[in-house]
Amino acid sequence: MSDSRRTPDDDPDFTPPFCANRLCRFHLEAGPEWRWKRNGIYTRRSDGRQFQLFLCLACRRGFSTRAFCTDYWLRRRDLPAKIADLVSNGTGLRQAARCLKVSHATIGRHVARLGRHCMLFHLERTRDLVIEEAVVVDGFESFEYSQYFPFHLNLAAGQCSWFLYDFTDSPLRRKGRMTAEQKTQREALETELGRPDPRAVEKGMTDLLKSLCRHVPADGRLELASDQHQAYPRAVRQVRLEQKTRAEILHEVTSSKEARTFQNPLFAANLTDLLLRHSHANHRRETIAFSKRRMEAISRASIFQVWRNFVKRRRENGDEQTAAMYLGLVEAPLAWRKVLGQRRFPDRAGLEEWRWTYYRHRVSTQVFADRQRFHELERAF
Repeated sequence: MSDSRRTPDDDPDFTPPFCANRLCRFHLEAGPEWRWKRNGIYTRRSDGRQFQLFLCLACRRGFSTRAFCTDYWLRRRDLPAKIADLVSNGTGLRQAARCLKVSHATIGRHVARLGRHCMLFHLERTRDLVIEEAVVVDGFESFEYSQYFPFHLNLAAGQCSWFLYDFTDSPLRRKGRMTAEQKTQREALETELGRPDPRAVEKGMTDLLKSLCRHVPADGRLELASDQHQAYPRAVRQVRLEQKTRAEILHEVTSSKEARTFQNPLFAANLTDLLLRHSHANHRRETIAFSKRRMEAISRASIFQVWRNFVKRRRENGDEQTAAMYLGLVEAPLAWRKVLGQRRFPDRAGLEEWRWTYYRHRVSTQVFADRQRFHELERAF
């Protein structure tokens, strides 16, 4: 079996890198003092496959190679790679459900699962990345539930590599031309649910810039390019105040009225916006496939981030180089089976508070009030 399809199950010499029990002291740091032993063979009833069992001698919990597989607990183990491929290429949830002969709710659950995995995968692959190019930041506008609930995906893309370094989200207040009836409806919704935080874009951009600064040496500098959004300079000032000993931030502003050509300093963000709207059905203009919950849009954005950086080549009319290959993170494009080859554990990822909000699906959609969907880590592993 090729490396692109290899999983812990397929490796006869696989040894557990750490204890799979997240409550064990050897889950986060498994040094040479960790002791474990092989503990027999497990035969799966559904297909008769056999898997190696292990026993942690510290916590006395048993686990198998399956605990390190992305499709652990799944009945339809063929679905994740297929769904990731479909939703990354413009398919809505119901269309994907019809293609795969499953419920659209099943597709939605898998998208959420894929989003969590892609977030951890991207963090792991970029943990030691040093940003050596200018970064373009921009707000990609979409909406959840209805056009009365717009939001921004705050994006940061490499000016030369086009690598999508990171993103955050910010709820917005509906603006633009509206009829009298629409204004009345907006006021009624805001009276019932409250207005979005007017500083949401500034806060989202602040979290984004802090994330970028972690990839810049303390004596280096982060070159930032953006349009004339008024919240961006405030976010830059906030990060400068909070990270006095960190890298210097140089902010260059380009008018959003400039022609969106290859020569535009904001081209990387414009291209990312174009691909995001083109490749994900929930962001297209005049569509019924829009995201009903903002958390769903964030999950799909995490899938898009991995697809854009590691799976898709940078240029349609060119060689097979991906954005991650441009930065030297990988040597070849990754297939989805490679991305999903091994399970990632959130406790080992060092997630910031706002990333935990994403991982646990704590981003609320106001309209649903107490009917929000959260992701709880109910089991030890």
